[in-house]
Amino acid sequence: MSAISKIPQAHHRLSIHIGVNGLSFVVEDTQTHECLLWRNHSYSFPGGDYNEWAKEVGHVFQREEYLQKRFQRCHVMIDTPKHTLIPSNLFQPDQALEVLNQLFQTADLDEVNYFTVEAMNATCIYALPAPVIATVFKHQHKAGFYASVIPLLRYIMERKEYSRALMHFTPSHVDLILMQGDRLLLCNSYAIDRFSTAFYFLNFALKQWQLNPRSLSLFVSGSLKPAHLKQLCSFFPSVTVATSQWGLFPTEALNLQYGPHFFPVCVS
Repeated sequence: MSAISKIPQAHHRLSIHIGVNGLSFVVEDTQTHECLLWRNHSYSFPGGDYNEWAKEVGHVFQREEYLQKRFQRCHVMIDTPKHTLIPSNLFQPDQALEVLNQLFQTADLDEVNYFTVEAMNATCIYALPAPVIATVFKHQHKAGFYASVIPLLRYIMERKEYSRALMHFTPSHVDLILMQGDRLLLCNSYAIDRFSTAFYFLNFALKQWQLNPRSLSLFVSGSLKPAHLKQLCSFFPSVTVATSQWGLFPTEALNLQYGPHFFPVCVS
């Protein structure tokens, strides 16, 4: 029996983040907030083929003994640019697909879900790749599936700074969230192919909302390189890697990648 299989799971949460270029996960003790295990697996970008993406995710599960164990608490965040927020009092579950189709071209293999963000009185509607969900569900029957923007929303909502922004960078899109006090100004994704494009969209959003970058607190996460952080720090006086007050990792790169795993997705 391996050392991993001996770790008890009674009060543990498995958090999985699935991107188009790789899968990472952490195992957290929900009582002590201790990070017991963290791993990352890279794979080739599968393009728009959801079935190939699901195969890559399946290969990771086959290689990782711990991912095959059954967890009562399992949160799966999937990178998807197909998400939108609407006021909860205007939301009708049977209209979720219609609302999303007004903004994005959903695919036949998209599964449309929704999640209520109570503190904002808003509902997040999002589309996830059904084959990828099915692959994870084979092993994690208790898993809840979310757009990766949802824990980022909860994180930025809890910050105390008045004018603040969060940028989550991926190789295919960038998530941007802008807030002033309790007011959400923007929560959107933009297709990109390089960091300079993400930087452009961030500055464009700030200009659109007339926010001064010199008085803004910027929080960042994702696959950012040191050169990217240096460029951001030259433009913004306050740049912080988005991570939790517990579960801190020894390097900036690890906090960028694994920090969001510790953000709460839901109350339970």
